[in-house]
Amino acid sequence: MKTYDELIDELNIINETTKMDLSALPHCSNLLYQLQKRDDKNHKFLDSVIKKYIDIRKITFSNIDDYVNKIVACVNDYMDMFWPQKNNPYVHQSDFASSVVPEMLCLIFYEIIKANKSDMEVSAQKNLTIECIFDFTDGGSVRFKSKRVDVAVVKNCLLKLDDKEYELPIPLLAIECKTNLDKNMLSGIEFSVGELKKTFPECNYLVVTELSDFAVKKLNYASSGINEMYVLRQQKRAEVRRAPYPRNSINTDLVKEISYLFEKSLNDISIESGQLNKKMQEGKLIGRN
Repeated sequence: MKTYDELIDELNIINETTKMDLSALPHCSNLLYQLQKRDDKNHKFLDSVIKKYIDIRKITFSNIDDYVNKIVACVNDYMDMFWPQKNNPYVHQSDFASSVVPEMLCLIFYEIIKANKSDMEVSAQKNLTIECIFDFTDGGSVRFKSKRVDVAVVKNCLLKLDDKEYELPIPLLAIECKTNLDKNMLSGIEFSVGELKKTFPECNYLVVTELSDFAVKKLNYASSGINEMYVLRQQKRAEVRRAPYPRNSINTDLVKEISYLFEKSLNDISIESGQLNKKMQEGKLIGRN
């Protein structure tokens, strides 16, 4: 069994090798936090899961289908190590298990961005501006109202007001990522997405959850600003809470759909809108489709 220092070094080395920042690695950040506690009772558990975790991080990217097939298979194996909950030494509030899927999405988006030689940035737990308030205070100032999302892909820009500069990340993709999604969470998400899309109407806003915890047939969210809602395990929470805890694996095809949607969004921003004369000939002046 490796020492705590050896395990910490192993994670730091893989981060340096892949050139990924911890801001895009919520589960790795959680592992490092748990390792820093140096709790003897969890030493054996951490030693075993980090071996599997490193396997995820060593997957190389050639194309979306191949990479998603491999990473989803590894993530499913990894998460099975601490399922059911009695096999997980950490409480739900620690975000140990719930940080895995957001990191998987960040890893996929990072590889797609790199393959497309884009300057977009992927981040977990990102604050996105949903409202700007301008006033005359101190000779002119701006105040931002922000909404934190679990995963975001942004273009980092600067907003200059007089001699002051403010960071203003423009989101291409925003994702709310949950383990169990209930109707109360959805109500809050619906309000936030409405506010966000007033400022960034072209942002794709997705809700990704492992399990659902509401009556799907009684509710219709197609009219909201949410672009799509994905239930990765295609199950309701109640089904997995009873012994023998029959939890489905994360669906690879759904993760591929999210990945291709992101790639299309990335490609769309590099397409020239075209000349008005050409659009007039086609009879469509916006020409998104």
